[in-house]
Amino acid sequence: MSLHLTMKRFRFGMVAVFLACLFACAGVPSPEKQPEQISLTVLFFNDLHGHLMPFEIKGEKGVEEVGGIARVATLIRKIREENSREHVLTLLLVAGDILQGTPMSTVFKGDPDVRCLNAMGVDAMTVGNHEFDFGLDNFLKLKDQSAFPFLSSNIIVQENGRLLCQPSLEVLLEDGVTFTVIGATTQALLTTTQADNVATLDVLDSLPAVNQIYAKAIEQGPVLLLSHSRQETDRRIARALPDLTAIIGGHDQILLSPYGIEGRVPILQAFEKGRYLGRIDLRINPVSRRAKLIDASYIKVTADITPDPEIAAIVSDYNARLGQQFKEVIGRSDTFLDGEREHIRYQETTLGNFITDIMRDNTGAQIAMINAGALRASIKEGPVTVEDVFRAMPYGNELVRVELTGTEIRQVLQRAVQGALEDEDGGFLHVAGLTFDVRGRTPENIRLGTQQQPIDPATIYSVVVPTSLPQVAMSISFSRANRKSRRDRRCGN
Repeated sequence: MSLHLTMKRFRFGMVAVFLACLFACAGVPSPEKQPEQISLTVLFFNDLHGHLMPFEIKGEKGVEEVGGIARVATLIRKIREENSREHVLTLLLVAGDILQGTPMSTVFKGDPDVRCLNAMGVDAMTVGNHEFDFGLDNFLKLKDQSAFPFLSSNIIVQENGRLLCQPSLEVLLEDGVTFTVIGATTQALLTTTQADNVATLDVLDSLPAVNQIYAKAIEQGPVLLLSHSRQETDRRIARALPDLTAIIGGHDQILLSPYGIEGRVPILQAFEKGRYLGRIDLRINPVSRRAKLIDASYIKVTADITPDPEIAAIVSDYNARLGQQFKEVIGRSDTFLDGEREHIRYQETTLGNFITDIMRDNTGAQIAMINAGALRASIKEGPVTVEDVFRAMPYGNELVRVELTGTEIRQVLQRAVQGALEDEDGGFLHVAGLTFDVRGRTPENIRLGTQQQPIDPATIYSVVVPTSLPQVAMSISFSRANRKSRRDRRCGN
């Protein structure tokens, strides 16, 4: 028995020696000497919309203060310091729409926003639709001022067909592995900012635009898509490019927690207005040049986080330069005017009713309509300042009074009720002077005024709308040269 066991051990030892020699001769590392994995952390946020300062929200536990770019900077600094001690690289990415939504962002047209992001050490930002809200020249100025690249693989200049921005960022990691970040912008850019701002631009389908870069980059290492598009677009790209490491998105302004999966591609998004900092931790195999998602999380930005002094000083400086005009109390609200995104985009709210009543009363129109995407924040109970109103309605719209037939009103309402909860559709309409029921995705029982008269398909009605109303609805009236319309400048902005 002992001899038999000894012979087995001898044979096993010979096999081990033979395999070791084979590995050495073939130049293949033995299992004990596999190359060390590369660790990488990606931090991200999206749809800041000018919210550099903390702000209040009404939550389940009452009013609480959230956000603040200086607090976000503190979280980023701490993570970088921790990673540096562990020799882990940290990237900071922004998924678009840093502009528009607060007096500071609008008055200074994005200067403080870019200054803060520069000081925070942002590595790249994909271009969002609201980056163009102050015109193309201002966009190009901000692009030149930024210390990081503005990414977009699918915005082109009509005149020459060239890309407006750098399409991707390449980060050379150790062992010759390249980590590529590709930017993509929503095709809705052309209809979600004023037409004059993007009149010389075009937006290509993002899938072939991204794929053109991806096909080459994937051979060099992991590829991440930094997207400012609808979820359905991100999912379509994930299905077509299944080896993407992840998609970090924006535009829909949702918290994808837990993160979504399309095929085997993780899809993440960190809500809006700097309320969360997203984080993913990756391990990259330098031989296969593929990345594995180890962990994903979102850090809530709360009042107990100490603001970063450098970033806080920048914000404080611009806030002081705003002066006191935005702090002026101009009224009082005896109730909470609900403009919360998760409510106002899908149902009737107090803010929607209040605004449309004002529109109708001040123009004499029979009907008022405003799209939910034009209403961006609630107005809390108590004193109301200029800034409160500005946050709720930040866009520089004018009111337009048009004439629509009853048939056309039905068409507009049909478009307004098409969005489901997962669509994040800002086309839902708030109305005054009109009532209707929604069954499924169809408007029914449409009636006019206090008398509740059914609308007549052939009768012409006066309707007041803001210039922000989506073109899909507005084109019904503005495309007809035989209809008379006028701007009512009494209610401008």
